[in-house]
Amino acid sequence: IDGKLKVLKTGLGSSAAMITSLVGSILLSFDAFDVESPDFEIVHNLAQICHCSAQGKVGSGFDVSAAVFGSQKYTRFSPETLS
Repeated sequence: IDGKLKVLKTGLGSSAAMITSLVGSILLSFDAFDVESPDFEIVHNLAQICHCSAQGKVGSGFDVSAAVFGSQKYTRFSPETLS
């Protein structure tokens, strides 16, 4: 296809997990992350920025959030809220 390799995305969050691990590792190596009282918000925010940049778009962020914080609980508000 025009000399370019086409790779299909699996959508399993592996790129989010890799970026999150990399960001966490870099922060730890520069002593910018305190393991004794961790601030996961900074890891999440930096990983989300990196992930969006690498993907070339802004996605839902659930994969990065899950990689940082673990399981997710999503509650959808009632459509009546908007009326």
